[in-house]
Amino acid sequence: MSRLLSLLLVFLLLVPAALAEDVLTIQIPAATPEKVEEVVDTPIRSWDKEAGWQYLQVGEYMYEKDGAMAPVLWRVLFVEDNKALMITEYVIDLCQPYPMDNKKDYDYYKEYKHKSRLPKLESVEETEMPQWFATVMYPVLIGEDPIGEAFVDSGSGKLFTMPTEEWARTDYGFTKKNSTQPNKSRIAQVTPYVKDKKMYDWSTKMTTYEDGYVGSCYWTSTMRPGERRLQIVGINGHLSWAGWIRPNVGVRPAARLDLTKVEVVSGSGDVNDPFILRYAGSTVD
Repeated sequence: MSRLLSLLLVFLLLVPAALAEDVLTIQIPAATPEKVEEVVDTPIRSWDKEAGWQYLQVGEYMYEKDGAMAPVLWRVLFVEDNKALMITEYVIDLCQPYPMDNKKDYDYYKEYKHKSRLPKLESVEETEMPQWFATVMYPVLIGEDPIGEAFVDSGSGKLFTMPTEEWARTDYGFTKKNSTQPNKSRIAQVTPYVKDKKMYDWSTKMTTYEDGYVGSCYWTSTMRPGERRLQIVGINGHLSWAGWIRPNVGVRPAARLDLTKVEVVSGSGDVNDPFILRYAGSTVD
């Protein structure tokens, strides 16, 4: 009897194991997490109706009358897709989009004679301004600073001028386009370095306001095809036109900064306490 019970016990132990070998095991793969775009933890934001603009300090450029360098102050206009569009707070230099070495031709042009001596261009890209930004201004402003890796080249170079329509965007903090009336939101002060270079000298047009604020004109990238002129922001912020051989109209460069490649190390973003940045390398593939 005990032998029979022993055999029965062995049978009961072996049968479930044999049956288990014939069972199909289905493995369910783990769910693949959706790729989420990285949101950069940064205090840098777009212009805000209540809080106004924020300011950054990036690079150095000639500032004093004798050409002594100083940090460049930038105004942040708009942040989108972790890219900050910014402009220099001051007119920091002069640029002649289409240089003319022949004084006689230049004098003729000033008197609006013999314009046919100049070529007809269709866009600012055909002038020498983009090359000037890339080979003259940028190497001085950024030099060997690794933060230059955070400046985005969107096809027009890392430094550029904005077209007229962007100088009228209300979401950038500007008021709408009005070509004849003063527009305080676009007025730009000149640096001592630029003021000493006699900008816009033949018209003697620089405006000094009661608080000592000096405003003057600077180029946009909007060209009037066939008329050999570029649009400028005038001395009181209005929009006007100037011949693109003028050597004494200012530049207020714009740039796009990749916020995934920089970090704020100090400052509050106020015009008197701008954010100080450093290069943080690439953090987003």
